[in-house]
Amino acid sequence: MTDSFLNSLGKEFSFSIVPFLLDFFIPCLLAIVFGGIIGFQRERADRPAGLRTHSLVCLGSTVFTLISYFGFLSFTNIDHTRIAAGIITGIGFIGAGAIFRRGPLVKGVTTAASIWIVAAAGMALGAKLYYLALVVTIFGYIILTLIKYFEDRYISSPIYAVKITADVSLPGTEEIKKIVKSYSDKVDIRVFKVGVSAEDYQILLNAQSRDTNFSVKVSRDLKNLKNIKDIEITKY
Repeated sequence: MTDSFLNSLGKEFSFSIVPFLLDFFIPCLLAIVFGGIIGFQRERADRPAGLRTHSLVCLGSTVFTLISYFGFLSFTNIDHTRIAAGIITGIGFIGAGAIFRRGPLVKGVTTAASIWIVAAAGMALGAKLYYLALVVTIFGYIILTLIKYFEDRYISSPIYAVKITADVSLPGTEEIKKIVKSYSDKVDIRVFKVGVSAEDYQILLNAQSRDTNFSVKVSRDLKNLKNIKDIEITKY
């Protein structure tokens, strides 16, 4: 009985380098590379999910897909697509965590979509559809770079968030809005006042502009106003 047990244990832990490389190592390695390509672009764009996140998502999707096939290969009455369906649901939760709202602006939707794409590429790698995973990665990178450039230049304007710390004695925000509007493509700018102390409060504005020097020009003109203590402009 002991010999039988040891023989069974030996079969469980048997190792062959070639099948391991072809079936497991190469798909996982490609998952890190393909996910990293998309993640690198997100990292350079200073988005909440970057290179490591995308690589891990792609790798995880690949591993789960491999498990769904090889792990239950001997079971004939099991639907091998159930784990794949679970991956899609799980990625939805991760993508939702990348989306955030700041005033009227909703950001992170593109990053959530890029996480979805690398998960799809990972599933393709796990199913040994290498060319499909490559095509998905290339198209995803093109959409995030070239099409983004075309969109910013010809379709939509970059969005700027302007945060101003002012003295409570500031008479009003009309002059501030006038300055921001003079360099904006859209004049519908919302203003939010947030008290930070008894002496100061913050004014938050959101504007769209194709002017590459928007931040410099707005900061320069706002500094000429009285009762303005600090100016912070962020491009999204």
